[in-house]
Amino acid sequence: MEEIIRFLNHWWREGKVRKNLALEFKRESFFRARDLLKKRQILVIHGLRRVGKSTLIYQLIQYLIRKRTNPKKILYFSFDKKTSEIKNILDIYSEITEIDYERESVFVFLDEVYKLEGWHKELKLLYDALPNIKFVVSGSASLKIEKEARSALAGRVFYLEMKPLSFKEFFELKFGKKPENIKTWENKLRRVFPSFVRKPFPEIVNFSEEEVMEYINEMVIDKLIFSDFSKTFENINPGLLQNLTELFFSNPGMYLNIESLSKSLRKSKNDLLFHIKLLEMGYIISIVKNYRGSYISGSRKMRRVYPYHPALIQGLFKEIDESKLIECFVRSLLDAKFYWRENGKEVDFVVDGKPVEVKYKNSISNADLKNLLQFMEKFCVKKGYIISKNVFKNIKENKKQISVIPAWYLAVRGWENEILH
Repeated sequence: MEEIIRFLNHWWREGKVRKNLALEFKRESFFRARDLLKKRQILVIHGLRRVGKSTLIYQLIQYLIRKRTNPKKILYFSFDKKTSEIKNILDIYSEITEIDYERESVFVFLDEVYKLEGWHKELKLLYDALPNIKFVVSGSASLKIEKEARSALAGRVFYLEMKPLSFKEFFELKFGKKPENIKTWENKLRRVFPSFVRKPFPEIVNFSEEEVMEYINEMVIDKLIFSDFSKTFENINPGLLQNLTELFFSNPGMYLNIESLSKSLRKSKNDLLFHIKLLEMGYIISIVKNYRGSYISGSRKMRRVYPYHPALIQGLFKEIDESKLIECFVRSLLDAKFYWRENGKEVDFVVDGKPVEVKYKNSISNADLKNLLQFMEKFCVKKGYIISKNVFKNIKENKKQISVIPAWYLAVRGWENEILH
C-alpha cells in the first residue's frame, strides 16, 4: 500500500503534477470545483466514465500547488488501484510525509471511492472528527442517488456532476477557439454539430467513426458492466446488464414494461429492477416519467428508457436513425425527467413545465404543433418549443407562443439562456 501511495502522489517528489495528467484544457466544471474547494463540505464529483473526472482532480491538485499549498499536504488515492479503509490510507500517508493529518490542513482526493464498501459511513466519521481536512471524492456511479450515502452525508456534501462535453467545449477542443459569437461561427457550428453529438468525450474529439465505436464499447460500456459493477456490487449478472443495454439502445425511448421483460428474459421483476437501477446509476440509461402536472407527480407506469447520452448507442450499433439520435441528445442536453402522453396525444419532453417536441427536419407544419398546443391548453402554459434541424421560427396561435429552434443552436446557446430569452 505504501508503494502505491508514493507512486500516485508524484508531486511530493517533483513539486508539480505531470502535464499529461493535469491537462491544459479546462472544462467548465473546473471553475465550479475550484470555487467549492474553499467550502468546508465534501465535494463529490460524479458522472459517466471517461468524461474527465480524474483529469479534473489532477487539475485541482495543480491549482492548489500553484496557490502555494505544500505538495505534501495534498493526498490522492484511486480505489481503481486498490481498496482500503480511508483511515488506513491517511495513517500510511502520515508515516510517509510526517504530516499530522489530525492537526494540519490537508486536501484529500479519493478517486472512484464508491468501490470501497461503506465509504459514506467512514467518510462521515472522518469529516465530523477532522474539520481540518478538505475531502474531494469522485465516482463513475451516481453517488448522489445512493440512499444510504445521501442520508449519511446530509448537509456535509456539495455534488458536482460532470457531464459529456458541451458543444462549446467540443468546439474549443477541436478548433482551439471558443464560439463566442454564434453568428460569426454559424456555418461551422452547423457542420460540426453531428460530429459533436457522436463524440462528446474529451479523448475522442478527433477519432474516426470506427475508433469512436471501439472506444465507447470497450472503455465506457464494457468497463462499467464487466469490471466496475462486478467488482463493487454483489449478485450482479453482467450478461443481463449487457442484454438490457442492447435492448434499450436498440429502441431509444421505449416504454418500460417490467412484466413483459420478466417473461421474455425469464428473470424476476426484482432482479430486473435491480439491474435497471444499476444501469441508471452508471449513467448508461435515463428514465423519463409521464408528466401529471407537477414534478412530484410522475406516473410510475408508462416510464420510458433513453440512453444517458446518444453517443453511447454507437458502442453497440453502427447504424443509428439521425432523428432518433437527436431526440436522445435533446433529452440528455435538457436532462429531461418527464414526457407527456394522454389519450393518444404525446409530447417528447416536459422541462421546467414547458413542452418540448423534437422534429429534426427542415420544415415545420401545422400538424407538428397539435400535441404541443393541446398540452399548453391543458396545463395553461403560454410557451412551448420545437427543436428542428435548421428552422428558426416563432409561431403564435390562440395566445400561445411556440419557438422553433435548431438543435445545434440550442446546444451552443443552452436551455437556461433560451428560456430566459
